[in-house]
Amino acid sequence: MSYEPQQPRPDYRSQGPTGPGGPDPRGQQYAQGGPHAQGPNGYRAGSSGPRDDERTVAVLTHLAGPIAAIVSVGWLGFLGPLIVWFVYKDKSPFLRSAAAGAFNFNVTMWLVNLVGWILLFTVILSPVGLLLIAAYWVLLLVCHIMAAVRAGRGVVYRYPMQLPILR
Repeated sequence: MSYEPQQPRPDYRSQGPTGPGGPDPRGQQYAQGGPHAQGPNGYRAGSSGPRDDERTVAVLTHLAGPIAAIVSVGWLGFLGPLIVWFVYKDKSPFLRSAAAGAFNFNVTMWLVNLVGWILLFTVILSPVGLLLIAAYWVLLLVCHIMAAVRAGRGVVYRYPMQLPILR
């Protein structure tokens, strides 16, 4: 074992056309604050999609609606997306649109559920009320699962029917 000072190894990862220590082939992205520097739209520089943590929050936003609806028997499904919208509305355009879409869809479905329950207590229209309540649960679960899958991929999901309350 030798105690002589060793020469530093060349960094072969940054080899450009001129060899080690030449120009960085990764471009100006690193000169502007590293590989994870944010651009003006909130996304990474050189990237066209949301960050991983934004995707995770968007998935949780879409799943908060059905989870809260199950816990509250269909009455508070809009609360989770509303909280996420208030927290992230000025921080991330991806999370803002995901939370706004989930909230608008949940409010619309809440109104469908309310009408279904009102019709359920009438004698003549109770079958229509049952159909509306069943449609509420099916649409709620299917649309939110599809939205969570797309949010995991970094794609904004447009719900099929929603009242435009938040933007």
